[in-house]
Amino acid sequence: MESNLTTYWEKGLSMASSQASSVLVIADSNLPENYSKEVVEICKKECPTHMISLEGGEGIKTLSQVSEVYLHLEKIGADRKSLVVCLGGGTITDMGGFAASTYKRGVSLIHLPTTVLAMVDAAIGGKNGVNTEMQKNFGLLKNQIGTFYHPKMVGINHNWLQSLNEEEILSGWGEMVKHALLEGGTHLKDLMKLSPNLKDLSPLLISSARIKEAIVNRDEKEIGERASLNLGHTVGHAIESLAHDKGREMKHGVAVAWGLLFALEASVMKMGFDKTTAEELQNWIVSWIPKGLEVDGADAVWSKMLQDKKNVKGNVIDVLMIAPGEVIWDFVWEREEFTILWEKFRGRYA
Repeated sequence: MESNLTTYWEKGLSMASSQASSVLVIADSNLPENYSKEVVEICKKECPTHMISLEGGEGIKTLSQVSEVYLHLEKIGADRKSLVVCLGGGTITDMGGFAASTYKRGVSLIHLPTTVLAMVDAAIGGKNGVNTEMQKNFGLLKNQIGTFYHPKMVGINHNWLQSLNEEEILSGWGEMVKHALLEGGTHLKDLMKLSPNLKDLSPLLISSARIKEAIVNRDEKEIGERASLNLGHTVGHAIESLAHDKGREMKHGVAVAWGLLFALEASVMKMGFDKTTAEELQNWIVSWIPKGLEVDGADAVWSKMLQDKKNVKGNVIDVLMIAPGEVIWDFVWEREEFTILWEKFRGRYA
């Protein structure tokens, strides 16, 4: 897969629009109006352009919302030469990308991410998906329905980040921490020196995104190494889903940061990760994320982990580390050992 990550987004968008029969822009309604206006103006110079506004958030990652996008595409007479442009955060790119990848078996797609999390992670790598809301015993299950479908371009515009609040920036920082742990070396050291604010993080956004892009290039369909990108996500998704089931908002990247804390704890016990290094990294992470997390017990977390899409033959698969930059992506949990470690972790941080 060739790199489709670019800061020359205007030129790329104009070229893609000139090759399209029509364009549908899916824009987050929370964004300043001038963001979507700028995008629409570029597209409509080249072909008929339409826009729908949706309020971003996990609530739009549903099959019913995807059906609404299909309906809009039908109304504008979209065909296989049409282009879908997703302007927003990770939930917009996930849902919009899924709709584009399945409408008429796939129309052209461009992602224009407007959050730190989307720029460094969600919009990169070709994964698109929606959540499923199951019976009360299961609750929200993250990204259980999805596709691998790459956008023609991921356009990076740092100016679109100016409208973000601190919570959104921190969420993106959580995924940047994950990339830094996967990379190790100077990238990790550089990130550890910075505060999770836009001014400090901006110089590392592209390099963080390139870490994910390089892994995807080596393993597009997650046969092996790409599974390492799930570091912190097995527990992180469980925490995020449990919060949702109780009506509490939990930003994805913050949940991942908590998942990374546990992954470091487990890596010391199961992988021989250096304890001093792990504690240094844990102290760094926990110094920035919100305190007082309401952490569920091992049974509730395990129940969510059993539904994780990485699992094979009923085994809960996780990603642990031997050291920064050295990852085991097929670790299998035994319920009893997870319970012991989780309750110890819970007692330390709850």
